[in-house]
Amino acid sequence: MHIPRSRELAPKIDPVTVDHHASSQHTVLAICNKARDAACATPIQVFDFANQSIERLAFSKTLPHEVRTAMGSLIEKSHTVVIGGGVVGSCIAYFITSHPRYDRESHTVTVLEASSIGGGASGKAGGIIAAWADPSCLAPLSYRLHCELSETHGGMQEWGFRNVYCADVDAMGEAVGHAATDENLTHFHSHAALSPSDNPHPPELDWITPNSITSYTELGRPENTAQVHPHLFTNKIADLAREQGANYVMGSAISIDYTPDGSQAESVSYKAKGTSAFIKIDASDVVVAAGPWTKTLLPEAPIIESRNHSIVVRPQKPVSAYVLFPELHPKIPQKRIPPEIYSRPDGTIYSCAPSDRDVPLPETTDLVDVNLEICDRIYHDVSSISQTFREGEIVSRQACYRPFIVGRARDIGPLVGPTGIKSLWLASGHDSWGISNGPGTGKVISEMMIDGKASSADVSSLDPRLMLQKGA
Repeated sequence: MHIPRSRELAPKIDPVTVDHHASSQHTVLAICNKARDAACATPIQVFDFANQSIERLAFSKTLPHEVRTAMGSLIEKSHTVVIGGGVVGSCIAYFITSHPRYDRESHTVTVLEASSIGGGASGKAGGIIAAWADPSCLAPLSYRLHCELSETHGGMQEWGFRNVYCADVDAMGEAVGHAATDENLTHFHSHAALSPSDNPHPPELDWITPNSITSYTELGRPENTAQVHPHLFTNKIADLAREQGANYVMGSAISIDYTPDGSQAESVSYKAKGTSAFIKIDASDVVVAAGPWTKTLLPEAPIIESRNHSIVVRPQKPVSAYVLFPELHPKIPQKRIPPEIYSRPDGTIYSCAPSDRDVPLPETTDLVDVNLEICDRIYHDVSSISQTFREGEIVSRQACYRPFIVGRARDIGPLVGPTGIKSLWLASGHDSWGISNGPGTGKVISEMMIDGKASSADVSSLDPRLMLQKGA
């Protein structure tokens, strides 16, 4: 996206009469010069005269109405197409339309979603928000933006934003888990390197069976850790983006279309939801934020999927605000990832595990297969250390796919930025931290596209070109 970097012009400019059917660059130059003279500023750089072509651009709000009106017929309006209506895609749409130089009159933002907003991991994740999350170059920015969004838009009421404690725990119970390994595709919790607490069972953690916790290692405190209800958050951000001018279109992206030499993305073809119609959208920029479906559009991206199951239980009484990553004992000799446990402000308890690749990625989020046996295993495991959980009502059994980067290490991923193909951007591979890092991703992508570089955080280590070239 190219938006001219012009300083604010003088508020009053004599009207300029032009032939709106004319295509003379000299006429447009005269308009620019008129504006320049009125403001005593340097010429406004909006046309590429050297190449005798008109650039795609969106006018800044600072341009005077007379200039924008006179030049309107000669300007090709910009159109950004974001593929994916999950938390990352919706945050990108929100922060583009929030940018000071975004102008909805001359810049269109379209979010293309195959099934429903937040229908995948963006609606079925745990929803932890952490300043200490991975990667360290993006997580602190994202955490700050989450706090600001909540303060500005009433996050406590709208999407259940609240600060929480988070800990790694060892717990003794009748159910069993297996030690976490990288092969099992689990989180990296380097923050648990601290010594276990002398008091392994905080008194307010009263919904875990007394004396079942043998080790308690704090990962996060309310000042650097929070949670949201992911489905509510994703849909609210989408609503805010719509209010600011973004359009949401329901349809499955089939392909990204390129110029004949393959050097630039120029459109997206999709199948409209519920129909057999295939439609092409012209685009000045395309952002792929399709999570695990990224590989269907960019096979060269080193992103694959992992299925995660979860259940939601409504206990008979309120529970304190904790997120727990437990290791259950005794262990059994099979691949099992210990469940994660999240108390939520809506009065429910969410638990997820394990991770598998038993079923291929379906075409859309609404076709994800749920293995009820795995959901029952989660319930059995968590019930072994929580009578409160065991006596609650199971209100949801669900599954989703999350995207992770092949060969992932803590300093690799997600992939955020330009791809090396003009007008094509990538924002995917967030693994377990998509909800947490959605706002930061949206912010830096908007800065890259509009300002030419990310200024809120140094995310150069997340440059997709590093991994795309490596895999080429």
